[in-house]
Amino acid sequence: MALLQRSTGLAMIAVPVIFMTAFTGLQMSFNYPDVLREPPADILARFSAGGPALLATWYVFMLSALAFIPVGVLSGLWLMPRHPVAAAFSATFGILAGLVQGLGLLRWVIHVPSLAAAPEDMTTQAVFNAFHLYVGAGIGEHFGYLFTALWTVSVSVALMARYRLMAWAGIVVAIGIMVGMAEPFGFAAAGMINAISYTAWAVWLIVLGILVLRQKDG
Repeated sequence: MALLQRSTGLAMIAVPVIFMTAFTGLQMSFNYPDVLREPPADILARFSAGGPALLATWYVFMLSALAFIPVGVLSGLWLMPRHPVAAAFSATFGILAGLVQGLGLLRWVIHVPSLAAAPEDMTTQAVFNAFHLYVGAGIGEHFGYLFTALWTVSVSVALMARYRLMAWAGIVVAIGIMVGMAEPFGFAAAGMINAISYTAWAVWLIVLGILVLRQKDG
């Protein structure tokens, strides 16, 4: 089996497994992502109560986002002989998706711990809320959803000729992820649809990784 094929398949499996493990850990210990809709003082207090274990979980979650960068590069290289245009887009969008989501999550590792020391302070809450909305909801989520969805569509286009069912499933999941971008505009169900779509996307990516590893012609 070619090194590129093996690396691509294993990365497509490993990244969503790490992502879902960390996501589940945050759900159990931090009530994530519902906690993000709570007042800043409550979020900071809950973060402080989580201690080093919660901080470590956020760190792993951030790394899982950054780890998508090599997935984007590898998928582009692997798809290049099959569909050069879609491969180029997949590499570009994969790198951007990993980068913006990693930058958004970095605030929980570097910025929030210092703010959580004084959760009742009004200035602290204002600073947290500013970063929470701009870096988190804006850069990490809004653009993260966009680039992840565009990567998925690009890969699905390249797969359409050989794996039609997987390709259409990827497009449907990508649309669900992009729905999350409508949350700031008042679409109440956007968050739930996005969360379900991301879970489906993780499963889709694992299945895709298995298909890559099993493909006979590399």
